[in-house]
Amino acid sequence: MFNDIKVGLLSASSSLNRGNKKTTIFIIFVLALIYINLVFLPAMISGVMATFVGYVQDFSYGNIVIEPIEDENYINNVDSVLQKVRAVNGVDSAAKRLNAGASVEYKQEVVGLTITGLVPKDELGVSRYPYIISEGEFIGDLSRDEIILGAMVAGTGPGADIYDNLGEVRPGALVNVTFSNNVERTYKVKGIMKGSVEFTDLNAVMHYKEIEDVYGLKGDEATSVVIRIINEGEEREIRSKIIDAGVNEQVYTWEDKAEALIRQASQSISSIDIVSKFVSLIVGAALILIIIYINVLNRKREIGILRAIGITPSSIRISYVFISLFYICAGILLGLFFYFILIGYLQANPVNFFETLTITPQVDIGLLIQSALIMIGMSLVAGFIPAWFVTRESIIDAIWKR
Repeated sequence: MFNDIKVGLLSASSSLNRGNKKTTIFIIFVLALIYINLVFLPAMISGVMATFVGYVQDFSYGNIVIEPIEDENYINNVDSVLQKVRAVNGVDSAAKRLNAGASVEYKQEVVGLTITGLVPKDELGVSRYPYIISEGEFIGDLSRDEIILGAMVAGTGPGADIYDNLGEVRPGALVNVTFSNNVERTYKVKGIMKGSVEFTDLNAVMHYKEIEDVYGLKGDEATSVVIRIINEGEEREIRSKIIDAGVNEQVYTWEDKAEALIRQASQSISSIDIVSKFVSLIVGAALILIIIYINVLNRKREIGILRAIGITPSSIRISYVFISLFYICAGILLGLFFYFILIGYLQANPVNFFETLTITPQVDIGLLIQSALIMIGMSLVAGFIPAWFVTRESIIDAIWKR
């Protein structure tokens, strides 16, 4: 067997050296494109999912979120809950929030939205709300009678022409807000926030105390507590610790809250990825099969003569496996070279969709290795089959092409 491998390797090397160099380069280039197609789309999909997860964590749920028990509108004794949460090992920061439905009116334009009441100093470590102010300023700890509007609501951000908006509201303008309990208040627009995602840019925020006052709350209620942890990936463990610390409310990880959305988005995009991979593998396998088959047909008489002088069929089959392996490995290496150039460029210049969604591709080393192994396995089969059929013929038939 070892001699067969040595002879097969020598034969493959000789065949490649005598072959047309331009054709060889073209084959390698096509296989490189096939490999890039296998790994580039998943990198973009990972980028989409990472962007979505980032938005979910940065604005809505953090790493962990606590919500009222069933049939309750608010978390009662929220300050006690915060004290327990902040004492849990692994928790970095936590903030309470009050959400309220409302309509905002400006110059006869009316838009319905959700207003989130925040404690400004607590949000600095929990969310990106303080860092997405495109105009004006974020609310301060003593801010009253002030509101931050999302850019789409204000009519100043990308996508404003798609949704109802207030018609280019700027900081300093006065807007009338009617809350879900029919309380009406006038607020000064403190700033405009642009988070490049609908659940920020289509809503508004104000100081926690404002919503508390509007709804006549006692001062110790919240609709949610948003938590950031020190080490990403330990959400389940920290959730258990929070429950063990005596928090009786409903405790969720961000994955629990966003599971349906992420699963639906992931399934839709993954189906496209699967089809793309399947087509790429079929094209790659067909290309190798055709190349080796044509090569074998052109060398059919030579193969018959080699067998006649004592070269074993196994050596001949192995030689064609080595040839296909060379094409694939060279194609993978060239594909990786182009892939990292492309990924580097897109990470420095992220792709923008609809002027609001920024996507940066994510490199998955495991996927790169997996795709390479799949293509190598495919090449071994595609290189072996034509040689196997030819070496099954009799020596006379192979020489005289009968």
